[in-house]
Amino acid sequence: MTQSVLHFHHRWLPASEPFVYDLIRHLPGPSIVVSDAEPENLDRFPFDPLIPLRPRLDRVPERARQRAATAWLSWLCRQRGVGLIHAHHGYEVVRVAGTARRRGIPLVVSLHGHDAYGWVESRPDAYRGILDAAAAVIVPSQFLVPRAVALGAPPGRVHVIGSGIDTTRFDPSPVPLAPEVVFVGRFVEKKGLDVLAAAWPAVAAAVPGAHLRILGYGPLEAVARGLDPDVLVGPDQRQVRDAIRGARAIVSPSRTATDDVAETLLMVNLEAQASGRPVVTTDHGGIPEYVRDGETALVVPEGDPAALAGALIRVLSDDALAAALGDRGPAAVARFDVAARQHQGCVTFDVTMPRHALTAVVTTHQTLHDPSLAKTGISSCASTPDPGFRGTHDAGFRSSAYGSSGSTRGSRRCSRDCALSIHRA
Repeated sequence: MTQSVLHFHHRWLPASEPFVYDLIRHLPGPSIVVSDAEPENLDRFPFDPLIPLRPRLDRVPERARQRAATAWLSWLCRQRGVGLIHAHHGYEVVRVAGTARRRGIPLVVSLHGHDAYGWVESRPDAYRGILDAAAAVIVPSQFLVPRAVALGAPPGRVHVIGSGIDTTRFDPSPVPLAPEVVFVGRFVEKKGLDVLAAAWPAVAAAVPGAHLRILGYGPLEAVARGLDPDVLVGPDQRQVRDAIRGARAIVSPSRTATDDVAETLLMVNLEAQASGRPVVTTDHGGIPEYVRDGETALVVPEGDPAALAGALIRVLSDDALAAALGDRGPAAVARFDVAARQHQGCVTFDVTMPRHALTAVVTTHQTLHDPSLAKTGISSCASTPDPGFRGTHDAGFRSSAYGSSGSTRGSRRCSRDCALSIHRA
C-alpha cells in the first residue's frame, strides 16, 4: 500500500520559507500539508491537498482543542494512509505529536533556529515528551545540534541536513561590473542591518557609484529604508533571483540578537553562491558551515562595521577577486540542489554515496513507497566531510529506526515500514 507523508506547518507559508515549499514539492509520492493557522501566500506556494487545522478547532473550547486536534488528525491519517509525519518547525508541534503517538506513526521534527531559542524561552515545556520520542530531529547546521540536545532530543537522533536550493531558479551568470551590493532578508535584529548601516558610509566613500539595494520585510523596515529608500518589501522568488543576478556581491551581516536568536544556515548565502555571486558575510552561528572563506565568500567577525566595510570595498574594487569568488560558488553548493536530493532519495545499496546530505523525509518517503528498501536495509556508505566549509563535522552515514511510541512494537513497525535513513551534511 502506498503511504503518504503528512507535512505539518504552524502557518503555511511565510514569504521567507520557500525552502520548505521546494522540499515538499520535490518529494516523490503523495504528500499532505496541514497548516495550523489559515494558509497565506497561496499565490506563491500553492499546494493540494492543503488543509487548515485551526478552523476545525475554532468552535471547540480551549481546554479541549488539543484532544480534538489529535482525534481529527488521527482520522485524517487513517483516511489518507499516512506513514510519516514531518513537523517543519517546532512551533505547535504538540498538535501532531499526540497523533503520532496514538497511531504509532514516526514523527520527524525540523528545528530551524527561533523555534529552538526565542520562541521556546517563554515555553520551557514546549518540547517535553516530544523531541525525545521523535524518530528524528533535523537541524540545518552543527551549530544547532547542542541546542536540540539541550531541548530533549537524544543525540543519536539529531541529524544535520541543510535546506536545499532550486538551482534551476538560482543559476550562475557572470559577475556584473557595476558596484551594486544586495541585502536580502527579514528586517529583524539578527540580520545585522544596524551593522550594515554603520559600515556603508565607508564603502560609499571608497567606491565611486557604490549602490546598496535592500529586499525583505519585518519590524525594522525604517532601518532598511534609511539604507535604501527604494527598499523592496515582501519580494517574491523571481524578484530575489533578479536582484541577486544584478548584484556585484551579496551581503549578509548577521549577528547574535539580544534574545540569543542566531542564524543557523542563511539561505540567501546558498542562493548567492549558486548564482555565482561573491558573498560578504559574518563568522556567526551556522553561517561558516555553508560558505568557503576566501573561496566563495569573505567572512568577517560579526558586529564589526569596519571589517564588514573593508570586505565590501575589496570585492567591489577588485574585479579579479569578485570573479574568482563568484566562479567557485556553483560547484561549492551543488550538493544542496533540491532536485539532486530528490533523485538521491532512490537509495542505491552497497555503493558509495555522494557527499551531500539526503533529506531525511526524502529517504524515509522513498522506503514508504518501496517496501524492499526497508527489508533490504542500508549497508554502510562511505562519506567524507567537505573540508572547504568550516564548522562541518563527521559526515558519516547513520541508519536509524525508532518507534514514535517508544514501545518495542512501535520500533518494529517503524523499522519495517520506514527504515529512517539519513546522510548527515
